[in-house]
Amino acid sequence: MANITVTLNDSDKKRLSDFCDQIGISISGLFTMFTKTVLREGEIPFRIGLDKPNRATIRTMKEGDKILKNLHKAKVYDSVEEALAELKR
Repeated sequence: MANITVTLNDSDKKRLSDFCDQIGISISGLFTMFTKTVLREGEIPFRIGLDKPNRATIRTMKEGDKILKNLHKAKVYDSVEEALAELKR
């Protein structure tokens, strides 16, 4: 068995540790998984991650929240035809 030392700044080490806690493995386990997969596949063939919305998605979610908060002000149509006629005006 060999030891490897990896140097990270304190913030990155904390974030990596938090990530590993969330997915249920140790930092050592993460590096072992990475190493064995790289050696077996000859490439980095996987992505392990948390769902994290991008800026556009976050903006859209906030817009949706605003719409829901003001739903009582929204114009309501009785049919698709009525809504399409409004769009054509």
